[in-house]
Amino acid sequence: MAARITGCEKQILKLIGDGKTNKEIAHELDRSIHTIHNHLKKIYAKLDVKDRFEALEEAKKNSFFD
Repeated sequence: MAARITGCEKQILKLIGDGKTNKEIAHELDRSIHTIHNHLKKIYAKLDVKDRFEALEEAKKNSFFD
C-alpha cells in the first residue's frame, strides 16, 4: 500500500471527489492555494500518481473514504 495519507490529505482527496477546484478547496479549508498545491504534490508522491484523477482512483481503491 502507498505511504500513510494524513487526515488533511484525505480531506483534500474527498473534496476533489466532490468536484472542487484547488481554489474552492483552499477557501473551504481556509488555506492558501499554494498550501493546497503543496498538499497535492505530497499526495501524488505518496500515491505514486501524476494527477488528481489518478489520486482519486487510488484513494478509492485503497478505501480511504470508508
